[in-house]
Amino acid sequence: MGGFTLVEMVVVMTITGILVAIVAVFISRPMEGLIDSTRRVALADSADTALRRLRRDVQRALPNSVRVATTTISGQSATVIEYLPTISGGRYCSEPGTSVAGAPCTPLDFSAAASSFDVIGPLPGLGATPVFDAADIREVAIYNLGITDADAYRSESTSAFSGFSGATVTMAAKQFPFPSPGSRFQLIGGPVSYVCSGAVAGREGVGSLRRVTGYAKQATQPLDPALLPNAVSALVASNVSVCTADYAQAVIDQWGLLSISLQLRRSGENVSLNHEIHVNNNP
Repeated sequence: MGGFTLVEMVVVMTITGILVAIVAVFISRPMEGLIDSTRRVALADSADTALRRLRRDVQRALPNSVRVATTTISGQSATVIEYLPTISGGRYCSEPGTSVAGAPCTPLDFSAAASSFDVIGPLPGLGATPVFDAADIREVAIYNLGITDADAYRSESTSAFSGFSGATVTMAAKQFPFPSPGSRFQLIGGPVSYVCSGAVAGREGVGSLRRVTGYAKQATQPLDPALLPNAVSALVASNVSVCTADYAQAVIDQWGLLSISLQLRRSGENVSLNHEIHVNNNP
């Protein structure tokens, strides 16, 4: 009967250990690279998703309602982007006799308070098969310029929305300051803020980007809207180490440009994205 000696067993174990060590050296680096790549892809996807969400929201903002502020929250620099979301809109009847659903309409009066007006054509998302819930609509806005006497945040160019039936929008009695040159109006919801706070450049990403809703609009931009009554904060991105925003608005050209820099950092990996969003400010 054959067998093996203790010396032979030790030699085999030693050789096996050497082979395992050699294989580990060749495998560990590719595995580390795979883990690093997976981490980078996850960070890039998180940053890209956050910026796409922000872009989609801001591009449907009420004209001239985007505003950006830099503040300090919990001892750290923070950036707050706020806007009023447009849910639907269209054209109001501006001349006597304009046909609405086969019947003449009465033009919206800008010389006195009005509590209703007829619309020209259907309202997107609020027709026979509504996409939006009318309960999400808070106000009617007409020719918001974002300046004194025509500022939606001060309710100068808006009126509380009451309802929509047939071809008629009803609202709280309001004398709007200026008619829209294109006879346009917007149905808007409550204010929305993106708050980027807790970011510290060069450190592991401890900051976050959050979307805050549910609070009442303020004449002056709230620097920490999450602290306002009824505010609801939802996490959009974590691991934020750098977050900056700048907004430039050209009144004459009726456009705005929101520039955002977002950097996510985790386990030594960094992903930086720079994004520019064109905002239509034609009211």
